Amino acid sequence: MTKLWCVIRRWSWNLLKKSDIRTALLAKRYQIDPIARELAATAAAKIFLGSHLFKANLQFACYLSQADEFDCTPIIRAVWAAQKNCYLPVLPELQKKQLEFALYRPGDHLRLNRYHIFEPEALSFFPAEKLDIALVPLLGFDSEGNRLGRGGGYYDATFSFLLKSEIRRPFLLGLGYEGQKMLELPNDSWDVKLDGVLTEQGLIICNRAPK
Repeated sequence: MTKLWCVIRRWSWNLLKKSDIRTALLAKRYQIDPIARELAATAAAKIFLGSHLFKANLQFACYLSQADEFDCTPIIRAVWAAQKNCYLPVLPELQKKQLEFALYRPGDHLRLNRYHIFEPEALSFFPAEKLDIALVPLLGFDSEGNRLGRGGGYYDATFSFLLKSEIRRPFLLGLGYEGQKMLELPNDSWDVKLDGVLTEQGLIICNRAPK
């Protein structure tokens, strides 16, 4: 694994498959200490709360972290405390790729989906195109807004309308560790770029200024 990581750091991304990069980044994220994970999540939430992105918006799509993903829970609690609306992604039927977003309030019951990720049991959906901010998990990102996820393609399919729309809404905000920032990541025509990335060290705007 160490050898593969060295290759990724040295070679052009175009010479590597996304699956190879994904394997190396998964291994790198797994090595982050649990205490460091908790501190990072708290620090990122504090940065977000002080930002214009948080103060000026009301409709937030968040996520419940799986395994060693960056923990979004402190941000969810902050959204609730500010009496703003939090939505969680819900998997579609097997033949579909577009996620739906269900309202998530304190005390709501959750259920495990087919990927063993918790999602709301009581479904009150909100249109993706009316969200203000969508927080998105990631494995890696670069300064151009390119994102590498787990490979399911759900977020790209869900927000594919942004590729053709002149109105960039919602603002796609990746959530990850500073150490997940890469010099360059490959991208395909169907990949939807992030508008910004939030890490434990700061807020990075990639493609447009927040409103």
